Amino acid sequence: MNGSSPWADVYDPSRKTLKAAGTYIQENLTAVKSFAEYLAPGEVRNADELRPGQGGILRDGVRKLAACRDLDGRLHLHSAACSHLGCLVHWNETEQCWDCPCHGSHFAPDGAVLNGPAVAPLGKA
Repeated sequence: MNGSSPWADVYDPSRKTLKAAGTYIQENLTAVKSFAEYLAPGEVRNADELRPGQGGILRDGVRKLAACRDLDGRLHLHSAACSHLGCLVHWNETEQCWDCPCHGSHFAPDGAVLNGPAVAPLGKA
């Protein structure tokens, strides 16, 4: 607590390095890219295009919907915005879930949280 340490500069909370700035920008580009997806068209035009085990983002006016058919063929429609910070989720066909590219949350086809940091399910369509 008192005195000096050779590690003081390394652990100084106010330190700023060029490498850290590059890492900060690179890691936050994922969030910027995800929010830019709100302007893009949907991945599917109609939920009728989806076969069992498939999912995609559907545009509904100004909203984006996460549309998928579970392996039993039931259609699930939810808000495509992650309930954590609002990034758009992407369908993971291998694991049959919705993945958030920003912070790693995973959601079941019915919108339930599988892994956080999200604690609330995907919103209703």
